[in-house]
Order: sequence, then C-alpha cells, then structure tokens
Amino acid sequence: MASSPSSLNAQNSNKNTESGASSSPSLPPLPPNILLSPEDHFQDDDSGFQTAPSSPPPEPASPPPNSTTFPADVSESLFQISSPPPPQTITPSAPLPAALHERDALPSHHLLKIKSFSTLSKSPIEKFINDFEAGGYKWNFSIYPTGDKSKDGENYLSVYLEIVETSTLPAGWEVNALFNFFIFDHIRDKYVGPQDATVKRFHFMKTQWGVVKFIDLETFKNPCNGYLVNDTCGFGVEVFVVKTTSKAQCFSLINNPVTYRPGSIFSNVTQTTAKRYVTAFSVFGDYKWRIIFYPKGYQEEGNKINNIISIYLDVDASTLSADSKLLVHYTIGMENQKKNGKHFERSDTNTIGSIARGFREFMSETNFKDPENGFVVDDKCSISVEIEVLGIVTLE
Repeated sequence: MASSPSSLNAQNSNKNTESGASSSPSLPPLPPNILLSPEDHFQDDDSGFQTAPSSPPPEPASPPPNSTTFPADVSESLFQISSPPPPQTITPSAPLPAALHERDALPSHHLLKIKSFSTLSKSPIEKFINDFEAGGYKWNFSIYPTGDKSKDGENYLSVYLEIVETSTLPAGWEVNALFNFFIFDHIRDKYVGPQDATVKRFHFMKTQWGVVKFIDLETFKNPCNGYLVNDTCGFGVEVFVVKTTSKAQCFSLINNPVTYRPGSIFSNVTQTTAKRYVTAFSVFGDYKWRIIFYPKGYQEEGNKINNIISIYLDVDASTLSADSKLLVHYTIGMENQKKNGKHFERSDTNTIGSIARGFREFMSETNFKDPENGFVVDDKCSISVEIEVLGIVTLE
C-alpha cells in the first residue's frame, strides 16, 4: 500500500442513557405506535407518519413497573410520572414497526412534558410553542394537540421544528440540519420515534419543517400504548446542524500526458548509518522531482517495521500553484545490475502535493541485499522512476 513519510510533511455521542426499565419478559410487547410509510419521511410540512389504532390481543399483560421517571439532571421540563393504569386494564399490543426506533437515551437537545393534555386539547390554543437552542441557533418546537387542520392533520398530533431569530443571521443565510422527534412510552420507559437521516435546508423562504400526521389521536390516547398516562405525555427533539467546512476542488485531466524516467544510483547502501538518501530536485516537465530512499525502511513513531526498504517520490511544492496537487501514475523500480537480470518494480496512481508518495514496504531488506538478485553490486543500488502526470487538482 502506498504511504507517506512524516519527514515529508505527512498527511494530515455522549450517550446519556436511562438505566430504567429495559425490555424484559415481564413487560408487554411494544404497541403499534406510529405506522410509517415510505412517502412519509419529512417530505414537507404536509407529510406525516400514519398511525394505526392498537388492536390488543385478549389476554392481559404482566404488570408494568410501579413508576417511570425522567432523569432529574436534564431540565425543568422533565418530570416523574405516576403509575400507569392498573395491570388488568393494560393489554399487550403489536410490536413496534421496523421503521421506528426505541431507545433509553434522552433526546439530546429538548424535552417537554405536558400535563393535563385533555385540558390543552379542549382549549382554544391551536398549537403550543416551546423554544430551545441547539447547534448555535434558536428553535421553536411546536405541537398541535388536535392536529394542524390547515394541512389535513385533524385527529392527529402534528409536530414542527422552526428556526427563529433569523434577523441576526447574515444575508442569504442557510442552515442544514438533521432532526428527529420523539414521544415517550411511559410503560416501557423508552423514547420512540422515526430516525430520519435526511438533511433539511432551513432558509429565509423555508424556516419550518415538520410532520403533520405524527401520531393519530386514537393510538396516542389509548393508555395501553403508554403515550398518554394519567393525562400526561412527554416529547423530545434532537437537532444536529451540519456545518460545512469543506473546500471545493477542481480536477482537470491532461491530454496526452508525457512520461518522465528519472533515476539515481545510491552508494554505500548496506554499510551506511544514514536513515535516508535524498536526491537533488531535477526538472521534468513543469515540475521538480526527487527520490527519497530509506535503506533500512521508513520507521514511523510507534509503528516500526523490520526487514524492509522504503522508496518515495516527492515533488517540489514551490513548482505547484497554491493548494494544488498532481494526479500521478508512477512506477518505482529497483534495477538488477546483473546482465539480463530481472528488475523489481511497484506502481501506483495517487495525488502528490506537499506529501510524498511511494512504498513504505517496497521490498524486504533480505531480498534487497541478496547477491543473487543483483540489486546491490559493489554496495551500490540503482533506482529508476517513471512519472506520468495525468491531471491537476486545484482549489476553487
């Protein structure tokens, strides 16, 4: 494998989990929760997660835990929920759909408890808005307790994430983020929600994304499912801002590339105490090149390899334009100095710029010194290189 020596400027979730009730034989299986269809993945404000009402089997479930507690070290919106309805009223439901995920870990950025949900749903409040910060930005988490009726969300819970206080952002601002919503299952002490890996763009023309049909109210209100217990429910949001630090590069191919064949002879290669031999830079085409030879192998700190020799090809960075690299196909050969002897060579195609390219394990030192191979004669060796510049990579 091609590698780069350090002497040539070598290349450069905090899972806060609750240990609460994990799944065990004493707990009923997961409820139907939220039934996800392929087109429901956050396509726009109008999309949502379709849900189906639970269809519990006739036999009663084993008793759930006595109580379920949100960890006390999160925020003032966390809470302790009293015991769910008596065991005889809770029956097991179908397993969780594969499109949804359950976990013990708290949602990373925001948690919200709603007490007396029935009172909220009967009030004139169309939506409840809760603000928080994540990724260096301020956000609103909105819940429509009876659904966003303007987008056909009636009889569902609708949830939205909106970026706010954008007047402080620069002109033409754009924020890319991954986010997910969660609902708390009191019975099983789990956070349940879809895991969408699609990056959403927030900008001045689109400041809000959400799920109109997050969960249907029949499923949500059924105490067997564990989402609304003693008229109390919990939600969570995670927002991971994707901050772009990448730089665009442009690759240009060279028509009819020319092959250059520099070479060099190195003396005293078996008796030397020097760690490496470096030739002077020679001009080939528009660039200057040199060969770097390690007769006892290039030894990286903490990663020493015995019985190897290493050979590298290096280009003078001063002959390159700023932040540019060359795409080069190169072949490094060890010449057999005996008449009609067989040469040894290795090839690679790679970019070369401020970092030399070549082979740390070019060949074994034993093979190199074996007089039968003809690589060392009179304590001298001859190294040849073929260089073909295929293209140029520049920073835009």
